[in-house]
Amino acid sequence: MAHDERAELEALSHEELLDCFEGALFEHVTEGKEFPEMVEMTIALGIRNFVATRLAPQKDADIIDLFLDGDRAVVELVDHAAELGLLE
Repeated sequence: MAHDERAELEALSHEELLDCFEGALFEHVTEGKEFPEMVEMTIALGIRNFVATRLAPQKDADIIDLFLDGDRAVVELVDHAAELGLLE
């Protein structure tokens, strides 16, 4: 069984393999008994990615403005998720 699954995965393109992995990991994380802890960790990963990729290149003054406007920060986070294709 594992050999058949490996062969199927090896037949995928790199992009298809990454998509498949993402879906399987999401399913595995959301079905686990440790769901609340995994949700918190996943949220933290998303926020860290947002800060590292979206905010780190910005000027300090722009980061401070965003920090002081929580609603705008959430909008920016949602926009980031949309750009990553995470919203339907």
